[in-house]
Amino acid sequence: MTEDIRALLAEAAALYRDSPRAATVLRECLDRIGEPVQVGFTGADGTGKSTLAAALGEWPTRALRELTLVDDPSPAAHVDATVRLVRHLEPDELAGVRPVGGSAFARQSAVNVVLVLSRADEVSAGRIDALLTAKQLARRSWREDPLCTGFQGVIAVAGQLAYAGRALQDDEFGALTALASVPRETLERHLLSVDSFVAEPFPVQLPPDARRLLLTRFGLYGVRLATTLIRTGCENRIKLSADLVRRSGLGELRDTIAGCFVARADALKARTALLRLEALLQAEPRPHSDRLAARVERVAAAAHDVAELRLIADIRGGRTALAEPVAEEAVRLLGAQGGFPADRLGLEPESEDDEIYAAGLVAVQRWRHEAERPDAAPAERAAARVVVRSAEGVLALFD
Repeated sequence: MTEDIRALLAEAAALYRDSPRAATVLRECLDRIGEPVQVGFTGADGTGKSTLAAALGEWPTRALRELTLVDDPSPAAHVDATVRLVRHLEPDELAGVRPVGGSAFARQSAVNVVLVLSRADEVSAGRIDALLTAKQLARRSWREDPLCTGFQGVIAVAGQLAYAGRALQDDEFGALTALASVPRETLERHLLSVDSFVAEPFPVQLPPDARRLLLTRFGLYGVRLATTLIRTGCENRIKLSADLVRRSGLGELRDTIAGCFVARADALKARTALLRLEALLQAEPRPHSDRLAARVERVAAAAHDVAELRLIADIRGGRTALAEPVAEEAVRLLGAQGGFPADRLGLEPESEDDEIYAAGLVAVQRWRHEAERPDAAPAERAAARVVVRSAEGVLALFD
């Protein structure tokens, strides 16, 4: 698809060679194809965009080094994908984050947004099981709420806790350990509010300023969780840091971004270029530009990566008729666990070509049967046809 986009941009550059504005747009599109995929973090004030972007940006993982995180991008930034933060999964708030308008291609290819319930620790009034409850709520909303369809995932994350866990310092661990030495019932009385936590008298020798700093970093929920974890076995800073990050939901968000955005970087960058080219053709029509617009439509219609991403989200969100274990195989063949042939076919990375081809042939035959089953619902057969094309794409690599 990338080469098709380059050809379209070259043709457009010849058509608009006398327009400095158009030339700038086309040059930006061409340059961006060779750059890392850009992921924007957006949301209303108070959702923790900067905190979450910082927590992910400091994660030492190869996958996230292959993208650029953009904190609160402007519309002019034209990011390739978006992590949209909300504080609540309520209808009024969800209605405001769904994409509206745009071209038919923009709506059909809207597979570049992950929704994040970013203050997950506030669910259930901040009880110790708030994160578990928030994750269950996010999964249920993705599967059952029509306002959550179209997102590549709905994930609960405690952004403040994630960042605090990632950046946990020795002195902070020492202060939390001192708090954990206090009997739970006694400490809980001081964790009812900010005022009670910084008030005197206090059961340990920890100055009010130090307690305020802990609240700034961890929040009341984070302090409560950290002291509980220390009491139950996190006896050093490294263990506590890892457990806080794990519980925060940051790992799930990282994996979703890696699977949906990093692994599909070329397709997402191509989508951005197509949308900008489409907008340019509409804003500055030229003689014969309709021919170029028709080519843009053909390339967009053939964007199988987009169809794969859309179907992966539908399967994982429980919005297809495919049942286990068929659905699990479909998601794998669609590339959710990696785009290489062996990944798609569930084989070992070092598998020989003839083994990969044989497995691919079996997958094509099996999914052609699924696509032609007379007893299957039309939507199920349509989903199977997308999987067939993915399996055929694996075989095509060996022709």
